[in-house]
Amino acid sequence: MQVEIWTDVNCPFCYLGKKRFNDALAEFDGRESVSVTHRSFELDPTIPAGTSGSVVEHLAQKYGRTLEQAADGERQLGAAANEAGLEYVTSGRDYGNSFDMHRLLQWAAQLGRQEQLLDALYVANFAEQAPLFGDDDRLVQVATGAGFDEAAVREVLNDPSRYADEVRRDEAQAQEFGVGGVPFYVFDRKYAVSGAQSSEVFAQALAKAWADRPGPTLIADGDACGPDGCAVPQN
Repeated sequence: MQVEIWTDVNCPFCYLGKKRFNDALAEFDGRESVSVTHRSFELDPTIPAGTSGSVVEHLAQKYGRTLEQAADGERQLGAAANEAGLEYVTSGRDYGNSFDMHRLLQWAAQLGRQEQLLDALYVANFAEQAPLFGDDDRLVQVATGAGFDEAAVREVLNDPSRYADEVRRDEAQAQEFGVGGVPFYVFDRKYAVSGAQSSEVFAQALAKAWADRPGPTLIADGDACGPDGCAVPQN
């Protein structure tokens, strides 16, 4: 069974949802047969590359809130993250253009190590004080800390065309599905779950998608071999 998750490193609900989904998956009987792919989605592709800004100031301006209201929202998110077993820095975080991060995640997927890089980026953004956005050296530091080769990481970052088409393809698919926000989970291209739902909801979605997996329709039956041997035709 395939689960595709549209996500953005800027998104705190993606960070929280990933933990809740993984908790549900860890308890799912068919987990060894579940393939998870993280798809690209930019919350704000208009942010200039190479820049970094205050999350609290950004939220206050975007949603017409006071700085204290935006800061309180961060504290509430921090409490929810802590309850899920995640660290969360509630002040001083930054935000920025995530396109290069998505390109790196596409590259990591080709290596079969997408999950490790995404986890490292989430931790760097939500659980560490150091700014994450607008600095290639910081991205390289995060990636190498997760076990990736520094020269290979820089090679991807230094070529804006590398994996750009893959990012755009994911975003086009999200648009086709009508995805307006992330996280967004798609199960076997048949069922979808939006938002950082509880682990119980994710468990129900996994069970539903698993039970409804397509199987072959038998159109003819005849002599065959099975665990008990082969049926020998009788004259």
